[in-house]
Order: sequence, then structure tokens, then C-alpha cells
Amino acid sequence: MTRVEVRQRLQKVRSKAKRALDLLQAQPVPTAAQAEIRSLVQWLNDELHNECTRISTERVQKTMTMFELSVYLPTIREALTDSGIGQLKVDSTPGRTWFQPLEVVVARASKHLR
Repeated sequence: MTRVEVRQRLQKVRSKAKRALDLLQAQPVPTAAQAEIRSLVQWLNDELHNECTRISTERVQKTMTMFELSVYLPTIREALTDSGIGQLKVDSTPGRTWFQPLEVVVARASKHLR
């Protein structure tokens, strides 16, 4: 991937996590917003998990640029493992406990977008 593609992927992850955070700000969270939050969190979890699995193989890492190895790979891993996004139950009601995982995803994805 080029630097531009890496940035675009990270921006997409960040924007979806930020959108979910914005929707969580309303208390109580409207039903329609809850459905969108669940959908966004499911997408984030799937995307981060799938991408982490894909880039963790030695075969793929051999084809990656130094930028991908030093920026993209650790960012995706950190966003998945440090955030706890995978621990959120998407069939439950989004609430205050959802803030921290989403904030961590935003922070990790934003780290190299400045």
C-alpha cells in the first residue's frame, strides 16, 4: 500500500469510530442511533480483526513497505488489542462503557494522520 492508501484506511477507521462517539453523546441514545452505533462498532471490529489477521502473516509482511511495517501494522494491532473493541457486545444497548474503546480506536488511528 502507498502512504496515501494507508492514510485513507486509517482515516476511514477514525471517521467511523468518531461517528459512533458522536452518536453516543446523546443521552439517552435514540433507538435509530443505537442501531447505527452497533453497525459502526461491528464494522470497526471486523475491519480491525480482518486487517490484523491479514497483515500478521510473514508472507504479507515481506511485501510491505517500511512505512507499512513501522506505521500501519502497529497502528492496526494497537487499535484492535489496546481498545477492547472486540469485547463490546453489539447486540447489547450502547452505553457509557462503549466510550473508552471507541476513543482508543480514534486515538490510535489519528496518531499518524497529523
